Amino acid sequence: MNKIIDAIPVMAWSTLPDGTADFFNEHFLSFLGMTAEAAYGWGWTASLHPDDLENLTSVWATLISSKLPGETEARLMRADGQYRWFLFRANPVYAKDGSVTRWYGTNTDIDDRKRAEEALRRSAAFLAQGQTLTETGSVWWKPATQEIFWSDEAYRVAGYPKNQQPTVELMLSRCHPDDLTDVGEMVARAAEEGANLELEHRLLMPDGDVKYVRIVLQNIGPDRSAPEFIGAVTDITRRKKAEERLRRSEMLLAEGQRISLTGTFSWKVDSDEITFSGELRRIFGLSDNTVVDFDRITERVYREDLPLLAEKMSNVRAGSDNPDYEIRLKVGDQLKHVRVVGRIIKHLDGTTECLGAVQDVTAQRVAEEARDKLRSELAQIARVMSLNTMAAAIAHEVNQPLAGIVTNASTSLHMLSANPPNIEGAIETARRTIRDGNRAADVITRLRVLFKRGTSAMEPVDINEATLEVVSLLTPDMQRHKISLHTELFETLPLFKGDRVQLQQVVMNFLRNSIDAIGEPSQLPRDVVVRTEFASDMTIQLSVEDTGCGIAGVDPDRLFDAFHTTKASGMGIGLSISRSIVEAHGGRIWAKANSIVGATFGFSIPNAKSDGVSLASRS
Repeated sequence: MNKIIDAIPVMAWSTLPDGTADFFNEHFLSFLGMTAEAAYGWGWTASLHPDDLENLTSVWATLISSKLPGETEARLMRADGQYRWFLFRANPVYAKDGSVTRWYGTNTDIDDRKRAEEALRRSAAFLAQGQTLTETGSVWWKPATQEIFWSDEAYRVAGYPKNQQPTVELMLSRCHPDDLTDVGEMVARAAEEGANLELEHRLLMPDGDVKYVRIVLQNIGPDRSAPEFIGAVTDITRRKKAEERLRRSEMLLAEGQRISLTGTFSWKVDSDEITFSGELRRIFGLSDNTVVDFDRITERVYREDLPLLAEKMSNVRAGSDNPDYEIRLKVGDQLKHVRVVGRIIKHLDGTTECLGAVQDVTAQRVAEEARDKLRSELAQIARVMSLNTMAAAIAHEVNQPLAGIVTNASTSLHMLSANPPNIEGAIETARRTIRDGNRAADVITRLRVLFKRGTSAMEPVDINEATLEVVSLLTPDMQRHKISLHTELFETLPLFKGDRVQLQQVVMNFLRNSIDAIGEPSQLPRDVVVRTEFASDMTIQLSVEDTGCGIAGVDPDRLFDAFHTTKASGMGIGLSISRSIVEAHGGRIWAKANSIVGATFGFSIPNAKSDGVSLASRS
């Protein structure tokens, strides 16, 4: 009999009425790795998992007390130290008086089932947690039987308690009124035709809140005429609200760019990928579907500004931010002035991106040019008025002594014509005539000194430094006229004694004449070069070379005559005054036409040690 029990593929055992083990089949002992003597009584419990001992002991005590069959689950340690789950079943054997004479039982290995159940529970937990985190519930629907299953998260998304039976009507009852017709038609079509369903719509919740959901149903039924759907319902409210905020932000940004005439760009320096905003495309005259690359950009940049753009791009490639700068664009027949600002961003992946903005400042520049033109016209009017005032002053001051001279001369003639002539009276009248003549000469001298601002003191002059001060004053005018100004100054020029302010006036006259000669912006070169030299004849020389209209066909010497001008609105005073200033310094002034385009004006001053006499005494 024992051989038969040992042969069965389950663990078999028996105990005395009090539960003390008195038999184990060979299969049981082999699993435990114990001898029968070691396992008898309660020795076998040494192989129980510590976490299961209390529960098994309690169940076993209940069975003994109740004298009824029962079962429980617990883990036993195999001979190799591994625990496995077993189903413990115990059945009593009764005596005629109803008492228990023995207990017989078996242990069935359920470890694989328990592990599968654990994996299933873990999978279900992961699924539930995943649905919670993604706000996505599972849905199963069989239209033929009207059976519907919702996961816990689907109930939460729909806003119903878990004990409420889901139905199509229940789902549609919370559909937003504006979406109800379309949703109802799509659901009915899916039920009739078995077509897959994918839609987004709104739910109107009892508290008045609006929730956005996305529903996806896939027909897994074997026959389209008897569909069976499985799918998901996702709460996309936060996404929809974020999209709405993003759309509003983009709308405000686009409107702000349109109002401020400012476009934005992104330049991925490593790949040269360029992205323009809509407003920047408009500024550059590019359509929405035009691919933006450097060829498209440079073909619209004014030719003279291409070197500046290349310099700024080189700075970005070297990793430095761009300060503000301005360039011009030629978009169709329109000339545009734009201001560019760029900033460098270093990404975590090591790549570099330049983000920036481009503002169309054409209207501002046109207004500034109009303002400058008006200012120039007002200055011209002021100069004319000043000359009128000076002429009136000269006439007023000289008129009285001249009138006295005429009167005295007439009186003298009258006295000399008398018979006999009044010699003494004529002599006195002649003296008065001489006095009035001297008065007229004094008036002219006083006005001449006033015009020349009196006597100028000599001082050591650094012509390079004095020139740079003038250049800095005129740089804004040069920029407004889009003229490139270059300086080539001899580094070791000696100091000389002269009137710094008057020499700066000469340089300013030269530069202003160059600005006028170059004229309005065009595609032609627009360059001015200011150059100083120490000539072989030991003179200090300064010249201003431009690419303007030039002086072809004009006698260079006549350009420095008073009131001689080649400009329609000129007065012919500036160069004449300049010559007076240079010659007062013992120097020479000249003008010459350039070999290709434009003209050069210059002067030279001897490098002599002056004793500090004033210019007035030398002029």
